[in-house]
Amino acid sequence: MPATRPSAGSFRILSATSQTEGPENYLNITYQIVSGLPLDATVVVTPVEQVPNDLPVYVFYDLDYPTVATDWIFSAMLQGHLDAELRLRGHSNDPKLVNATELENILVNKETAVLIMASGGFPSNVFSKDVNLVKPWIDSGGILVWFGFTIGYYSLEKGMKKGDITWDMPQNPQENGSKMLGLDGFFEYTTNDISSVGVYSSPVCVALDVTYDLIQQAPLLQMVWAGNGLVLGKIGGPNTFRLRSSVSMVPVGSGKIILFGFFLMQSMADNGPELAARDIAQILCSGILLMNTSSIPWYQSYHLQEHGSIIGNCSLAIGPDVVGFEVLEYTSRDSDGILFRRQFVNAAGQIG
Repeated sequence: MPATRPSAGSFRILSATSQTEGPENYLNITYQIVSGLPLDATVVVTPVEQVPNDLPVYVFYDLDYPTVATDWIFSAMLQGHLDAELRLRGHSNDPKLVNATELENILVNKETAVLIMASGGFPSNVFSKDVNLVKPWIDSGGILVWFGFTIGYYSLEKGMKKGDITWDMPQNPQENGSKMLGLDGFFEYTTNDISSVGVYSSPVCVALDVTYDLIQQAPLLQMVWAGNGLVLGKIGGPNTFRLRSSVSMVPVGSGKIILFGFFLMQSMADNGPELAARDIAQILCSGILLMNTSSIPWYQSYHLQEHGSIIGNCSLAIGPDVVGFEVLEYTSRDSDGILFRRQFVNAAGQIG
């Protein structure tokens, strides 16, 4: 008898109905998960204030510029793994590598996109002590994802050698760099008594299984909250007044900055490009960035045996600015089976 390939399984929304209880409106969503191989699956339902739209995704990569305390290979690996992770979740755009000239064009034209910087510094043609193309782009709706030392500190010249980088280069904005990007007071510029790892998972971290946990250069938690931001990662710090989050989102103008608390680490290890790519894909595909920061996503995890089936449901309040709910089903990192699905349900119960 010929061998047959196990089914990946399926996820589908069976129904979405609205109801009113007193002054509150609710949406009841019923869904079904069917497994081929055993599955460890989680369903996340996020209330969103805009209809989700998959933006172009770019990763900065330019060998004509040096990196700061990292290597270009990690940016390239991040792009490759992010391509796979976004495809799994049905994202409609492949992430592309862009050089400094292409980066400048994206910023000047104010293209609404996701830009990932994992090289530790900006090229001087877009950001330096005297040049700032980044902040107007974010203000217009761009989403910047940052790994490395404190954002905005280093500005790097074309053709510069890695060994020539110093903290006091004349083009470096230094501590003023974060202020130039709308993050004044978010960072503590000290090397004393800085915890390196976040240990307490935020609600969003648990819902999306965010794994990145480094906080050496992360923003202060109290400033993220004061800036109407969102804690996406793990929390740690030497005391309650100096807590940080390993992954944070801060709204700036009409855009957002997503701050990872340090660099990408080695491949096939914690905080490496493989797991960081997964974290980014979870964030981009979950609707979290379109959620009111005072809200939290609903989630439920399941274990299904081989050829199993389960029906689940949730009832969610429809806030005054909620246009619908992004539903993401994903499998855990150690699940035997792999199953990812994403669907949008509007506030009236229409399934996209």
